[in-house]
Amino acid sequence: MIVSRRFFRRAAPAATVALSAVLAGSVVTAAGVTAAERVSGQSTAATSSAALDLVVPVKTQTVQRYKGEDIGLYGLGFYAVAPKDLEIRTHRGKSYKDPITTTLSSGGVVTTLPAGITASPSTLTKFFDVRVKGPAGKSVLSQKMDFCPSSAEQNRVTAEAVAESPYPQECGSHPYALGHVFGLPAGWATPVLGNWDNPLFFGGKDGTYTLTATVSKPWRKALGLTTAEGTSTIKIKVSTVKEGSGFGTASTHDMNHNHGLSMTGIDMTATDLSPQHAAREAGRKAALGQPNVPAKSAPTGNRLSAAAADDLPKPDLRSLPAYQIRLDRTSKKNKTYLTFGATVWNAGPSPLVVDGFRKKGKSVLDAYQYFFDQDGKQVGYSPAGEMEWDPRTGHNHWHFKAFASYRLLDSTKKKAVVSGKEAFCLAPTDSVDLTVDGAQWQPESTDLYTACGQGNANLLSIREVLSTGWGDTYSQDLPGQSFNITKVKAGVYYIQTLANPDKKLAESTYANNSALRKIKIGGKPGGKRTIKVYPYQGVKG
Repeated sequence: MIVSRRFFRRAAPAATVALSAVLAGSVVTAAGVTAAERVSGQSTAATSSAALDLVVPVKTQTVQRYKGEDIGLYGLGFYAVAPKDLEIRTHRGKSYKDPITTTLSSGGVVTTLPAGITASPSTLTKFFDVRVKGPAGKSVLSQKMDFCPSSAEQNRVTAEAVAESPYPQECGSHPYALGHVFGLPAGWATPVLGNWDNPLFFGGKDGTYTLTATVSKPWRKALGLTTAEGTSTIKIKVSTVKEGSGFGTASTHDMNHNHGLSMTGIDMTATDLSPQHAAREAGRKAALGQPNVPAKSAPTGNRLSAAAADDLPKPDLRSLPAYQIRLDRTSKKNKTYLTFGATVWNAGPSPLVVDGFRKKGKSVLDAYQYFFDQDGKQVGYSPAGEMEWDPRTGHNHWHFKAFASYRLLDSTKKKAVVSGKEAFCLAPTDSVDLTVDGAQWQPESTDLYTACGQGNANLLSIREVLSTGWGDTYSQDLPGQSFNITKVKAGVYYIQTLANPDKKLAESTYANNSALRKIKIGGKPGGKRTIKVYPYQGVKG
């Protein structure tokens, strides 16, 4: 079935109770009214225009680390609370070079914010000015900090607030992201330091530090905050603890958010995480979601012809240009490989839903694509090839065959010098544009560990979904996916990402399935190679 943005599965975390109690008590904002009054709309007229409150329930907090680790500020009790419904939307222009358009809706009043207030559609850039002073009062950190209001740790903090939030629970970081939606219903809170992929880190000795975070001037103006209302201070007691008291084992498969591009800042081989890393891992796990549930059995009725499917909403698979392009000389002796990240995303309006069912006595699954009407009701299906089990290291899950292929084209963009086709696990690993029609703000699963039957080759059936607005990203360093360019001649080439190459999946159009990224390979064949990557509409990564 289609999971709409109105269907939500998570209960509020236990931390909600503590914060609710504080908001109902005596925590006072800089304006002299309690946070509970601001959230419930009982504040004075002078403060009711503010679109956000900053709340620190416990002014002195503790951070524990292992010996040799930097100090990581993640998961502190520092919250942004919406006194009234708050929604922020971002969207790129026609080109990645164009400024990002940002609109803010607070209490139903929509305002277009100044162009360039955020440099990324996926997060609110330069939102805070952060200063940290050490035990001796000396500054140890001064920087701008981005803010990701979308979090799996959002929770309701007043009794009057709606029971569930419809908004996305992650921000993303894809270089080709096009648009995003951030939001908090009235009476809901989100952690300010809750971005597990990009926490604050700095070096220093054990002791008490002072963190001061002030909403930057452009964002204060947009949100209707005074400097005092937009400033929070936290005392942080840092202590080093003995190893062996951390979170537990962290496996590579368990920590990969997408196909091969690992989480930043975490030791992927760690067998025991320190308390500060454990908090990040808990936040990451909260965002993973649940596996998609397949149909009970293979379909027997309502098989649709191509003509019948034409009148139904369908997915629109679009390729994004390659990025994170590197040369790898370590994979095999005397060989050079070209590695890169590649993403195919679904612009909708319908999600791509593919079920696989075990063939009797076979190791492969028959794959079927499902179709839905405007109301999200399943109305039919069509065969879509097969799914296969991939046992290789870095995969170890079910793949849908012929979802995409990669080619290295010559300077004419016509002849393939190197070509590779791979089967893929379908999973919404990266939000690309959550403003498109039918975008699913809270897909069932956002990583391959829960989406693709990880570690279970004996499944009878599986459902893999690429939700509307989301992309499926693969890193080319996974087995069998990198280009061997050891003997390729020097010159200009194009990396082509091609979605749905065999057209086994029905789409609204096939015209946007190809994307190209220009590169230049240098050096002599068989010798040391070099690579130059040309920017794509200003994107250099």
